[in-house]
Amino acid sequence: MLGYRRVWLIRYSSEIFTKGEGLKRNYIFLLQKNIEEALRREGKEYKIWRDRDRVYIECDDDISGILGMIFGISSFSPSYHVEFLDLEDLKGKVAGLFGGEVKGKKFAVRAKVRDKNISVRRLESEIGSALYPFSSGVDLKNPEIQVNLEIRGKDVFIFTETRRGMSGFPSGAQGKAVSLISGGFDSAVASWLGLKRGLKLYFLLFDIGGIQHVRGAYSVVKKLYELWIFGYKPEIFVMSATPLLKGLTLVKPKYRLVIIKRFIYRLAEILAKNLGAKAIITGESLGQVSTQTMSMLGIIEEAINIPVFRPLIFMDKEEIIGLARKIGTYSISERIPEFCAIAPPPPPKLRLSDVKRDEEKVLNLLEEIVSTTKKLDISSEDVIEDELFISFLPQNAEVINLEEVDLYELIDSVESLDRGKTYVFVCKEGVKSRQMAKLLRERGFRAFYTTLSSLLGTPLSQGHQDRNSGG
Repeated sequence: MLGYRRVWLIRYSSEIFTKGEGLKRNYIFLLQKNIEEALRREGKEYKIWRDRDRVYIECDDDISGILGMIFGISSFSPSYHVEFLDLEDLKGKVAGLFGGEVKGKKFAVRAKVRDKNISVRRLESEIGSALYPFSSGVDLKNPEIQVNLEIRGKDVFIFTETRRGMSGFPSGAQGKAVSLISGGFDSAVASWLGLKRGLKLYFLLFDIGGIQHVRGAYSVVKKLYELWIFGYKPEIFVMSATPLLKGLTLVKPKYRLVIIKRFIYRLAEILAKNLGAKAIITGESLGQVSTQTMSMLGIIEEAINIPVFRPLIFMDKEEIIGLARKIGTYSISERIPEFCAIAPPPPPKLRLSDVKRDEEKVLNLLEEIVSTTKKLDISSEDVIEDELFISFLPQNAEVINLEEVDLYELIDSVESLDRGKTYVFVCKEGVKSRQMAKLLRERGFRAFYTTLSSLLGTPLSQGHQDRNSGG
C-alpha cells in the first residue's frame, strides 16, 4: 500500500508575507480560524494544521468551492501527503500515484525542498526518470501535466494542479468599518471589496424605502455573510429617515438631497465611533448621479471627520454589475428599486456655506434619528414586518397619490387633514407614501401606504376620494 492521505495545500496571499513576523502570525491565525468556520458551516470532517507558509487540511471531500470563497488564500492544491524513507522509496510512491496521470502525456517535475542538503535538480531528475516509462516524454517548457512536490523533512505533498484563491486579507485583519448598505448593486459590491481587503464590516441602512428597503438590504448582507464572511456574524443597524424628512420642510428643495447625504454620513460616523470602527464605506462612483460629482462629494464628506472609503469611485455601472454577478448579490439587488425620489437632485453648483446654513435648521434631529436605531439578527429569518403596508384600498379611504403631490407641502399641511378619515398614500415605489403614512400614524391618524404596482387593476378614483383628479 502506498500509505497516502488526501491533503489540501493552501498558500497564503502574497501580501501576508510582506508583514512583520508578529503581524504575519496574526493574519495566518485569522485565516485558519476563517477556514475552520467555513468548513464547519458545510458540515465537513477535517484536520487542519499550519506552518510558516502553508495551511494544510486533511479532508476527503472536494472543498475547492469553499476554499475559493475565503479571503487571504492565494492558491490551493489538492495533494497526496506521503511519508517516505529515502529517494528510492519516494520514486516508487510517486510512480504508483502518478504513473496513470502522465500516461501518454508530455510531463515535467517541479520540486520545492526546505532541506538545503537535498539537490532539487537531482530530485526532479530522479522522480522524472521514475515517471518517464509511463509518459510520452518530458517537456520542461510546455508540459501537458506537471507533477509538483513539496518536501518537508520526511513528508512530501504531491499534486498536479493549482487553483487560484481570492487573495486579499483574512476577514478582520485590517480593522473595522461601517458600510452604508442600501441593497442595490453599488453598496453590495463596495462592501465585498472592503471585505476582500480584510475589513470587519458593520452595516448601516438609512431606512427611506420601508419594508422593501429593509428586506432588500438584509437579504444582500445575508448573502454576503453566507458566501464571503467568516470569523464573525455581521451586524445590521437600521435608522429611520422619518424625523429628517419631516424636518426637511424647513430646507430649500435644492439642498435637501445633499443634506440627506450629509446626515447619512454623520449617522455612520456616530455609529462607527460607538463600535470602534475607523472608517465608513460607500458605493459612490464618480459622476454616476448628481450627488457623486467631485464638488458634491467634497460638500458631503465635509460633514464628518473619519475616512471615507469609496472602492467603486472609478468604476462604471457595467463593471459594478459584472462584479455583483460574480459575488452572488446580483439577483437580489436587481429586484430592489432605487429609493432616490425622496428629494429633487441638486443643481450642478452649490456653495458649502449655503448648504451648511440650511442644514443648521435640522441638525437637532440627529439625536432623534439615532434613537430609532434597530439591530437585525443575521441568523434570523424574522425581519421587521411593516404594519403600515396594504395591498388593497379600505372602503371609504381617502387615497392620496404622491406622484402628483409635493411631499413637503403635504407634510406642512398635515394638521389640516380630517382625523376621522382613513388615509392611504400611494407612490411608485412606496418610498414617499410610507414616510407619509408613518408621519400621520405618529400624529394619531389612521394611515396606510401602498405602491402603484400593488394596486394594478384598482382605479384610484373609483369608490374613493382622491385629492388628485389625475391620480
